[in-house]
Amino acid sequence: MNRFLFFLLSLMALPTWAQDQEPYLSNQTYTYDELIAEYQKLEEQHPEMCDLQSHGYSDYGKEMRLFIISKNGFEPSNFKNKTVILINNAIHPGEPCGVDASVKLSKDLLANPHTISEEVVIAIIPIYNIGGAHNRNCCSRTNQNGPEEYGFRGNAKNLDLNRDFIKADSKNTAAFYKIFHLLNPHIFIDTHTSNGADYQHTMTLITSQVNKMNPLLKSYTEENLNPYLFKMMESNGYPMVPYVHSVDKIPDNGIMDYLETPRYSTGYTNLFNTISYVSEAHMLKSYEDRVESTYLLLTLIHQYAKEHSKELRELKQKADLEIAQKNEFTISWKLDTTKYEMIDFMGYEAEYKPSNVSGADRLFYNHEKPFTKQIKYFNHYKATAVVQRPNYYIIPKAWEKIVDLLKANKVVVYELNQETEMDVEMYYIASFETIKKPYEGHYLHHSVQVQKENKKMIYQAGDYAVPCKSINARFIVETLEPHATDSYLAWNYFDAILQQKEWYSPYVFEDEAAELLKTDKQLKARFDQKLKEDEAFAKDPSQQLYFIFKNSVHYEPTHNLYPIARYNGEIGSDQIK
Repeated sequence: MNRFLFFLLSLMALPTWAQDQEPYLSNQTYTYDELIAEYQKLEEQHPEMCDLQSHGYSDYGKEMRLFIISKNGFEPSNFKNKTVILINNAIHPGEPCGVDASVKLSKDLLANPHTISEEVVIAIIPIYNIGGAHNRNCCSRTNQNGPEEYGFRGNAKNLDLNRDFIKADSKNTAAFYKIFHLLNPHIFIDTHTSNGADYQHTMTLITSQVNKMNPLLKSYTEENLNPYLFKMMESNGYPMVPYVHSVDKIPDNGIMDYLETPRYSTGYTNLFNTISYVSEAHMLKSYEDRVESTYLLLTLIHQYAKEHSKELRELKQKADLEIAQKNEFTISWKLDTTKYEMIDFMGYEAEYKPSNVSGADRLFYNHEKPFTKQIKYFNHYKATAVVQRPNYYIIPKAWEKIVDLLKANKVVVYELNQETEMDVEMYYIASFETIKKPYEGHYLHHSVQVQKENKKMIYQAGDYAVPCKSINARFIVETLEPHATDSYLAWNYFDAILQQKEWYSPYVFEDEAAELLKTDKQLKARFDQKLKEDEAFAKDPSQQLYFIFKNSVHYEPTHNLYPIARYNGEIGSDQIK
């Protein structure tokens, strides 16, 4: 092969954006290998200010990377007196504007070291969903305007990783636990691209729902940080609104806060008093605009952290101390439709015309009729279930998987060193509903109702005690209370206790059932009452027989008994390993 032909083939092998400009300017985004090469190049050029680290593996088999920009070293001990920002990119690799924006941010900061504060650490997960990033295509984001190629939403196991932060089915999540608790960030931002309505705004923002926040963080976010971000985005040419989650079909009718429970990234990080955001660049805007608006938002968050570093650190410390002393926790929420704010919204008139497919009326947004008007923003949620935290949760050693998950989240877990009798509170699962189709690999339980009973239980050496006076108390309560929205029970970790193990032969039990109705007057009264009140029961002999069985000595007391107990006594240092 002559040298000229080799040179031409080499040029053809390079990406179309190579050498002279960033890929997003040509409607492109980095492949995984190109991206890591960019960060490796920055590390080589600025070894004293940045570090590309590995923290475990993804389901795809490649290492989970973390890029850190810091003026004072990269060991965790150096972060304790710093304000830490954690940026997570490409949890949905088809929404890669944060991938390109973070490279741009890193290059600009490292090229201008005076802009990097000694009090702020920036940590970037270049691509979180590595498997999805390798599954590149042109078209799975059906309604999205560029880039030309991008990754796929599902990871190597076809999981949506932004639903995995509690159930932890992926290696990616295990790696995130390590990264998150290593950094203990003050601000977290997860970069995305929106779906939904059409409007003029390029950038919208999900703030982790403020009613769920520690009151100190809530006030600070509403009164200080958010006003700064919204004001500065507008003054720099990208007027921003809260994420457009329409109450009824179109945003003109109002939008509402997105309630991100702990299964989501920001719902999870918020459990640990991290101020958390999701950026949502608009799918129909050009890829260049989406990257630029994301870059601006990241830059503003960094700028704010530089100017208020000490304030942010002290605020989180206070919030952590308050959580450790807090006794009452909300475990489920509902939108309060009586409270709203009026906000300025730049939209397009929603109109209808006959569909060329079905002939029926179809929605479209008329770009020839832009408007700016005030719409309702419903941003208040009210508690629907509240619990008092116990002093300890007691976990039998048979449920070690739960203990492993707690430990992975830096929860302190003690091990009992001797047989111990305790007066505890136990839950029976009185009722629950289960979704009909699989959701992220699970048949999720919801609408869980519990019945609490006091019991005297004997625990063995090797069983576990989880103290709840902890800065991680919210995480502990919201995973271990079975009726919490994203509890471990909801995610099927305790399904075995929901199945009855022993049964009876009806033809044999019939005689004993009849005798029980004769000898147990209270049971007979309840039986007769149910016959009167429940028509289906009155017509079904098998239900009647089961009712008697369930109220007899034969019925297993462990059926529907949630195995994790609540203990309000004290455990001495001599009782634990």
